[in-house]
Amino acid sequence: MKAMKTITTLLLLTWPVLWSAAQTSLPDVDVRDMDGMQVSASNIIRPGAPTLLVFWKSNNNQCCENLETLEEAWSNTLRSQGVKMVVICTDCNGSWSHIKPIVNGNSWEFETYVDVNGDLKRALNVGEGPCTMLFDENENMVCRYNAACTGSPEYICENFVKHLGNPLTADVRNTK
Repeated sequence: MKAMKTITTLLLLTWPVLWSAAQTSLPDVDVRDMDGMQVSASNIIRPGAPTLLVFWKSNNNQCCENLETLEEAWSNTLRSQGVKMVVICTDCNGSWSHIKPIVNGNSWEFETYVDVNGDLKRALNVGEGPCTMLFDENENMVCRYNAACTGSPEYICENFVKHLGNPLTADVRNTK
């Protein structure tokens, strides 16, 4: 009985540390780029530039609207501030041929990957709805939002920049 209490206490004390460590960087699991090549997710985020990482599903309206809002914020302001945008499609379950026409049809200029088997989604505990993560220039996750980012693109930019800890060089309210 004493051993069981000790093990339980040890697990309760270490679980938050292990969980938070697992949630602050990308794991070494494979995703596919738009040419079908396997890429390690741990190589998607690189040091030197903040990265906006967006998980989306092509068949989920809320995910698509979230992606459109974030793409507008990124292309209007965040991109010029050196923020890289990467999107991960999570609704493929082995078949992902329908994603490339969506990417090309929208003329997206950010990196797009497909989590074919859901390995990255599971490793990061991403749910069914939209999920957005912000990594700083040192590859540390500084913000995670497990819902659609709402508000104007300018408001979203202000909040992302606040999490990065550096002010924008341009006034985000006057970017249009």
